[in-house]
Amino acid sequence: MKAISLRVDVDTLEGSIRGIPTLLRLLDKHGMRASFYFSFGPDNSGKALRRIFRRGFLAKMRRTNAAKLYGFKTMMYGVLLPAPTIWKRAAAEMRQAREAGHEVGIHAWDHVQYHDLLDRKSRQWLSDWYARAHEAYGTVFGEKARGAVSPAWRCNDTTLELQEAYGLDYAGDCRGTAPFFPIVNGRTLKTLQVPTTLPTLDELLGLEGRTPAQVNQEVWDLVREDALNVYALHTEVEGGALFETFDAFLGGLRARGVVARTHAEWLPELKAANPPAKAVARRDIPGRAGWVSWEG
Repeated sequence: MKAISLRVDVDTLEGSIRGIPTLLRLLDKHGMRASFYFSFGPDNSGKALRRIFRRGFLAKMRRTNAAKLYGFKTMMYGVLLPAPTIWKRAAAEMRQAREAGHEVGIHAWDHVQYHDLLDRKSRQWLSDWYARAHEAYGTVFGEKARGAVSPAWRCNDTTLELQEAYGLDYAGDCRGTAPFFPIVNGRTLKTLQVPTTLPTLDELLGLEGRTPAQVNQEVWDLVREDALNVYALHTEVEGGALFETFDAFLGGLRARGVVARTHAEWLPELKAANPPAKAVARRDIPGRAGWVSWEG
């Protein structure tokens, strides 16, 4: 049997208010459940402009038409416009995802600052970042988070150690091929890493001329039987300007007999397979500007 886990990263206020409801309608249409991971703190999307000097960033912005995907207002938050606190404006939309039967978890407090400055931040800053995210999650959902996935698939030894203290069932902080327990400073941690295993729409779109339909076909062809297939999407992209592409993607999964399983549903089977312990590495991957953490 072929199965896929749809990991939905919610990065921005706009993606929360408009993108979540759009994706909920599409998932309901196709009878599929997904795992939603929310950013709760300030939307500092405008500060992402400092990535302009990162290799590959401008090329990605051009081929994906980022201004259309994210919108002018979002791209000004934290620069020319105050950075709104996402959960205070979008708690209702976040709760709608859980009410509709989807899994919910943590993605970020301040998504952009973590993404861009992770290795420059102190242990105290990162500790506060996690504490604020978990506190906001508890305020919105009235319970402790069981799963969390990091912005842009980036982590380091400090974040892995800090995250361990929250007793999560799993985390998704890297790319790779199979689940594993991370090794940090010679110690095997207990928080299982569930990597994203498939390329994303925004990574492939326009790369070597790929069209949305060609990207869908490529990802369908990569879904393997009896394997961990994790596909990440964004409310700002698949729940925004490219919702028709995602609609077609879900329809193609159904036509091919691929079933959707949330991370939480898949977890008992993944743990029963006795995942190995591995160090976390870093690498560049096609279509992304900058490194990602990778299953070692």
